[in-house]
Amino acid sequence: MSSRPKLTEIDILRAIAIIAVLLIHGTSDATQLPLGTGSHDVFFILNKASLFTVPLFIWISGVVLFYTYYERWEPGMSRIFWTKRLRKILIPYVLWSLFYYLFNQFLFHGTIGFDVIHVIKLLLSGNASYHLYYMVIIVQFYLLFPLMMTAARRSQRFRQGLIPIGIGIQTAAYCFHHWVYPLPEYASLFLSYSALFAFGAFMGIHYAAIVSWSNRYTGWIWSVMLLAGAAFVGMLLLNEYGLVSIENSWFELALLLYCMAIPLCCIQWGRKLLQSASPFGAVLSALGGASFGIYLVHPALLALWDRIAPVQEHLWLYDLHTVAAILIGLLGSWLLVRLYASAQRKGSAN
Repeated sequence: MSSRPKLTEIDILRAIAIIAVLLIHGTSDATQLPLGTGSHDVFFILNKASLFTVPLFIWISGVVLFYTYYERWEPGMSRIFWTKRLRKILIPYVLWSLFYYLFNQFLFHGTIGFDVIHVIKLLLSGNASYHLYYMVIIVQFYLLFPLMMTAARRSQRFRQGLIPIGIGIQTAAYCFHHWVYPLPEYASLFLSYSALFAFGAFMGIHYAAIVSWSNRYTGWIWSVMLLAGAAFVGMLLLNEYGLVSIENSWFELALLLYCMAIPLCCIQWGRKLLQSASPFGAVLSALGGASFGIYLVHPALLALWDRIAPVQEHLWLYDLHTVAAILIGLLGSWLLVRLYASAQRKGSAN
């Protein structure tokens, strides 16, 4: 069976998501600037408005997996799928976890030690560096994918109910974690993102139909995204200033609506950008194609850049340092990824 057409706009979404990653990590220290300063408010809003990034990456994974495999899936493909996908993700994960385990020791303590038991715990939790928990989540979804795909192929009820099932699982997990008993490593469990992965899976199966539907309701979708995003960030800002006391579930609800709407908005914008043959679209596509490498390497560049951070009392210097952190993290990592890809091509040619 012939494969379905490549979804070229997906790289635009990856670019948007990786830019949001750098906005979060580049502004994380700046969110601690004194309350009442414009610098604090601007960087706080940028930081919190970018929190859609991990849900968006997980949604993309759901789309790509189900779009790619749905029409040709057979249960016997599970072992091949696991071997191929886990090799592509587990080997980089282990290597980069070891790198950050050693790099952070040397950078922050000036010494290097190696505790095997501690390393194993870091690998299981994704805590070798602050960004690696995402890899642990993706591995969990890769392990679940063959079961989900087989169920979707065999049961129309399951297939059509993917989105409410995903939302239901995520809601139940949150309620248990929040009101009954805290789940260990909750932020690294697939349960925390099941709504987005299930939505991506449903989109992957019915891609053309959902794109057509979203084009008919563009105004409503963008309104939901903007209102939910503004509500989420606004509540956080009010809470930051101690002006209101809001139960955490309202933040979760606003964030879920924001993250469910934003992929459809990004798909619409990405498709229009590519149809216009804009050079900006080509740049974003290339950036999206390099997003995995940028994700892996950027914390090291940010850590090195932060060694020369100015004191927070010099706000304008600190503002410039923060903006530079975002650009250095993004463009510096992209340059390293391109250099690595170029060296690989030369090596294979020889």
